[in-house]
Amino acid sequence: MKKLVLLFGLVAALNFNVLADEQDGVAVLGDDATEEQMQAVRDGGKSRCEDIDDEDQREVCVVDYFAQHNLEEEPSCD
Repeated sequence: MKKLVLLFGLVAALNFNVLADEQDGVAVLGDDATEEQMQAVRDGGKSRCEDIDDEDQREVCVVDYFAQHNLEEEPSCD
């Protein structure tokens, strides 16, 4: 029984890690998003796209990330 509980715990942990990786652990913004939530999306976009060398491609990556998370503003790739 103990092994069964450990197995289910491991499976559940792996599933949550896959979901967090897909969404970077950053929630999609709602209509009443706080400044902290918007900043989390900005930071997530910056870290997701920082390895792209071409400035235009990096900006497209950030814009896509913002769109996926419902942040409607122009990106700053600084």
